[in-house]
Amino acid sequence: MVMIDPKKGKYTEEENEQIIEAINKGLQEGKREREILKELSEKLNRGYAGIMSHVRKLRSEYPDRFVSLDDSSSTHRLNSWEPHEEELVIDTVNAYTEEGKSLSAAIAELEKKLNRTQGAIYQRIYTLRRKHPEKFKYLPPQRPRRRRKLPDWQINLPVIHNLEETSHYPNSSSEELSTAVQNQLATATNHIQTPPAPYPTWSPSSPTTNEEEIVFKAFEERYCKPNQETKQKLMQLMRQYGCTRVSVALLTLADDKEFSTLIVDFLAKRLQNDKII
Repeated sequence: MVMIDPKKGKYTEEENEQIIEAINKGLQEGKREREILKELSEKLNRGYAGIMSHVRKLRSEYPDRFVSLDDSSSTHRLNSWEPHEEELVIDTVNAYTEEGKSLSAAIAELEKKLNRTQGAIYQRIYTLRRKHPEKFKYLPPQRPRRRRKLPDWQINLPVIHNLEETSHYPNSSSEELSTAVQNQLATATNHIQTPPAPYPTWSPSSPTTNEEEIVFKAFEERYCKPNQETKQKLMQLMRQYGCTRVSVALLTLADDKEFSTLIVDFLAKRLQNDKII
């Protein structure tokens, strides 16, 4: 549902009561707070980011009026995993793998069945693969670890002499010693300021691993089909941080407090630039 000209300005007491009542009722029914906020956004004709910010303000001003997650049903626990939850994760991943579907699709299905975020589910799959690899019908190939190449100045460390000892420079004057020290400092500064070698440029013909394809697919399903420039940046991030870290960060973007602000800023920028909309 697309809101046209959402309301702005101060919230009324009636709206505050509706928000508090809807959040408490939804949490007691086992709903995720994200879903409750979306419903409130449509019901009150307010922006999602504005609703989320106002709820934080109400919680800080009236903490006693909100239901505590610790006191509510145990279905809100997001830390320890029950054995039956882990079995459901393994069975679902194996079933989707046999059908040729992506891991992100399995995670999206598990998010509906379990009251957990996609990032938490992905991390549990990663942990279970390490602890019980025999239970999975498919394991992604391990990413080869490239040996880190250190610059010469890190490998060949300079010998640090005792300043009180002058036997190393028996015939050197103070001016010669000062010149030598300045030359060493200039060499060290040059090494520090030398930029690292760039990552290799990716092209559509470059071979990709299964995990890299999954990241591309997850990006496409959650946002849009990445163009060549976006794939280039994603590939550089995966080569730098690894596919697992990139996948977890991609799946947990919406949980970041700044994400909604960035979306609203991008929306405002597009509305300003595109006069046709």
